[in-house]
Amino acid sequence: MKKTVVIMAILIIAPFITNINATFSENGKIAQSHTVMAELGAVSWCPHCPAGSEKMYSLFNSGKHDFYYVTLVYDKNPLAQDRGKWLNDVYIPMLYVDGGYRVADNSNEDNFENVISEAEQRAVHAVSVEVSAKWVGEDEIEVGANVTNEGSKPYIGHLRVYVAEITSRWNDEAGLPFHYAFLDFAINNYIVAMPHKTTHAAATWNAAHASKGLDFSGIQQGNIMVVASIAHWMPHLGKNPWEQPVWSTVFPAQFVDDADGVAI
Repeated sequence: MKKTVVIMAILIIAPFITNINATFSENGKIAQSHTVMAELGAVSWCPHCPAGSEKMYSLFNSGKHDFYYVTLVYDKNPLAQDRGKWLNDVYIPMLYVDGGYRVADNSNEDNFENVISEAEQRAVHAVSVEVSAKWVGEDEIEVGANVTNEGSKPYIGHLRVYVAEITSRWNDEAGLPFHYAFLDFAINNYIVAMPHKTTHAAATWNAAHASKGLDFSGIQQGNIMVVASIAHWMPHLGKNPWEQPVWSTVFPAQFVDDADGVAI
């Protein structure tokens, strides 16, 4: 009976397992396959978070790697805390790369860069995302995202469009503003992209009327980054780099296939 159930499950999901995309360079290694997405978990009172925050900001500004990131300030934003619960993050600062493909702490000088470099080389589905954003008026942004499936099978994905403040309203333990602090999801939906087709999603996000009734009014034009990520719907078993508490060591990781961002 168990074998029958497993076989039936495979038959059901097989049509939606899309092509894996990997381009090889001359030395036989996978060339960068996609733009990486990173999420940095932090809190305002953590003595180790300022160093992690500045490290990510410096790495992003260096241009050495093709990635976007947001900072999840757990103690200041219930929506960031919700994302942290999904990731089962109980230690900070902690960097989640490509939805949990790799997770790294800040105990080593090169940890963050190493996991981003590793994610750059992974094979991904033949899917890309492109995000656009327009400042409509006070506290209001129009957001659009195009997910293009270059594969030969339907693709079911989790589309997340993050709204972040480039220079945050929240300070870290050193008294410095966090960078690219996540405010809310403008879009947080599952989508289907048919082979060689583009699926479009759009939303108008108002800072004064954010998710869960939160009010982020006072956002400023020129200080907002909108970042989109597209992840295959099927979760993997993500592993956090610690052993206790046991319940927090694993989480449902949806590996990101591409990311894009725009500052407005």
